[in-house]
Amino acid sequence: MRRATRFLARFGVILLAGCGSGSSAPSPSAPSAAATPGPATPTPTPAPQNPNASLPASCRSLPVATGTAAGCHNEASDFLRQVTDAVSAAQVASVVDADSKETFALVQGGQIQSPNAYLKFIIDILDRQGLCAVYDGEELNVRNTSGFNEQFDIITSSGGSWIKYMSTCTPAVPLPAIVNPPVQDPECRLAPSREAYCRREDGHYDGDVHAALDEVIAADRALAKPLIFDFTDRQPGLDNGWKIINVDLYFSEVRKRLRTKGYCSIQGGEDEIWIKKGTNRFSEHWDLLKSEGYSLRLLSSVCHDAAF
Repeated sequence: MRRATRFLARFGVILLAGCGSGSSAPSPSAPSAAATPGPATPTPTPAPQNPNASLPASCRSLPVATGTAAGCHNEASDFLRQVTDAVSAAQVASVVDADSKETFALVQGGQIQSPNAYLKFIIDILDRQGLCAVYDGEELNVRNTSGFNEQFDIITSSGGSWIKYMSTCTPAVPLPAIVNPPVQDPECRLAPSREAYCRREDGHYDGDVHAALDEVIAADRALAKPLIFDFTDRQPGLDNGWKIINVDLYFSEVRKRLRTKGYCSIQGGEDEIWIKKGTNRFSEHWDLLKSEGYSLRLLSSVCHDAAF
């Protein structure tokens, strides 16, 4: 994850009033000469936005590349040593979380904790060496000319840190576009984010998710006529697996309870709620609805960085 600013020129109209004489029978005023309109105030033209403003400094002066994937092939790498050294530095580095202010290791047990921070750390190192590096969502694109670029895989599909030279493209392919993630939870104070990988791992928010569900169940049970659950129909083997009669209200109420506990959230698909709190390093994805229509509370995956 550019707006052109529009300016509206404002024109004031000055009304000139004639003054009568002091006699009891004022004489009519002579007609005023029509004012000659002055030149219109020009509307300022917004300064053009630099399409490379969000790119590393070493990328901004490079000519536009015109290569295509057809020109990509394997050959001896010019940048393998620099990229390897940058990845090795990231694997032992600690950084400060911009949101929580917590210091954390970029890589723990071989697992990248925040792909966004990991990539920024590596790209900044290469940028200081005059190498333009941009991540395209799968590979790191590295160059110092528009004559060629090299592609490196530095994140495994399961979120591990490694380094593998993939190909050289001659001439260089265009720089990957940097697109800001969309805002999906307008009430969230954290910036929008996008995941690089998701996997099964232990959760951090189990207690709050279970508490929110328990609160929704208790509030609905207290009504003379429940609006969300059918308390005469429960999924065998699930203590709180009540039949849901209003799915939209169910998700809305759970999200409302989580909001009071400080969570950002969105509904993911038909059966999940995605949540994050205080950091964009990860989001938890909770499956709250069985296919048969019963309430569920199952952590299905954790995504790094947060998926929204």
